[in-house]
Amino acid sequence: MNNNILSLKLKILYIVEFGAIACFSPFLTYYFQLRGLSYTQIGIAYAVSSITGVITQPIWGVITDKYLNKRTTMIITMVLSSVSIYNFVFAKNFYYILFSIALLLSFQSSLISVSDAYTYEIMDHHREIQYGRIRLMGSLGFAIIALFLGILIKYFGINSAFFLYSIIMFTGAMIVCSIDYKDKTTPQKIDLADITSLIKDRKFFVFIVAIVFANIANGSNGSYISLLIQETGGDVSQLGLLWFILAISELPIFFFGKNLLKKHGELNVFIVGMLLFTLRYFLDSICTSYVYVIMIQVMQGITFPLFFMAALEYLNIITPRKMKTSSMTFFGAACGLGAFIGNIGCGLLLEHISIFAIYRIISLMCLICIGFVVVLKKVNADHLIKNAENWN
Repeated sequence: MNNNILSLKLKILYIVEFGAIACFSPFLTYYFQLRGLSYTQIGIAYAVSSITGVITQPIWGVITDKYLNKRTTMIITMVLSSVSIYNFVFAKNFYYILFSIALLLSFQSSLISVSDAYTYEIMDHHREIQYGRIRLMGSLGFAIIALFLGILIKYFGINSAFFLYSIIMFTGAMIVCSIDYKDKTTPQKIDLADITSLIKDRKFFVFIVAIVFANIANGSNGSYISLLIQETGGDVSQLGLLWFILAISELPIFFFGKNLLKKHGELNVFIVGMLLFTLRYFLDSICTSYVYVIMIQVMQGITFPLFFMAALEYLNIITPRKMKTSSMTFFGAACGLGAFIGNIGCGLLLEHISIFAIYRIISLMCLICIGFVVVLKKVNADHLIKNAENWN
């Protein structure tokens, strides 16, 4: 398969994957409210979704690196996701909802991480393909579907989102089947020692801790931004517009991001992204109208691409080739762990404090993340000095 066709199919794949996720994640809080869940129950539900990802993503990563391949894992998880989504149509009580979340996320949560690892594997053999220009198509797919669904749900109900999710996700599995790419290098299977070595690596560990704190903030925002919209006078129809703006704003930085990483370095770009996240969430905390909230979310076009591209590029650099899928899923699990802490913590806190106070807290989490990355930069500097001394 030539580069142009391969690149096109990867772009379509990301449109489909993120389009399916747009049928689920942005409107989940609204779904919980329709089912009559309290703030504490919403926090628990989001915590279950996060902890499911924390547990299952590394499992899928290790299974993929040891027994399967990335393409097979993607097909399996997409097909099972397209089937398991129907539980949400029939779930009426709290415990059935928790079961539905755990089942779906045990498949869906690893999909993007494995897809990213698959894309990076292809890029190793097709240098003309750039990750940022592939990933921006995911943002485009998410934006279009989220905007469309905000209107669809208003007139046809929340179940229409789940039916569309199933169709889109199954279509994605068919697209993966059509990608005719085979890794020409001899596959290297991992063992327990490789996993232990990865976890013990100081740079990897400190970076993963930073990712956890980043996603206490980002995960909480993703889960509770709908409450902020409602508290400032908006309604469900504005949620589709909000997520459209969030996703579409990411396109320019994803397109030019490779140049920024080369010029300024992965960790420096990461720090800038997190500083802007800090500012963004603080501004959210002082908003009095949903119009201002939506306007502030345009910062997503800078904050998320800088954070995400820098994180993946740094992981790709410090991780051995045979551990790529595992490292990506560990990254996803760290995101899930942060979201778990943020979701359950915010759910409990919302019983006692306002959504505006929540946003001031998650702004502080971003600053803590930056502190860990500054430590990581020192670790990298010490490593370079030690290598120079050994060389001399």
